[in-house]
Amino acid sequence: MGREETVRNAERLVESTMNGRDASHNAAHAYRVRDLALSLAREEGLSNPSSPSYSPDGMEVVELAALLHDVGDYKYTKRTGST
Repeated sequence: MGREETVRNAERLVESTMNGRDASHNAAHAYRVRDLALSLAREEGLSNPSSPSYSPDGMEVVELAALLHDVGDYKYTKRTGST
């Protein structure tokens, strides 16, 4: 699976699990966090091969972490049954 497909699958997961939440933690929130995280990663040199911070997969890791950071958040998951 390529980077674009992985990111698109993560976006679909975000949309299916976070839509319907309040505006502070819906899918649009995850996209805003992604945009900010990628911008900061670029500023820190994560996407620049000549930078000591460079990592070939670094930008993908940052993007996926930012997108998925609230998926499964206990404040928004509904418990079913007893645990």
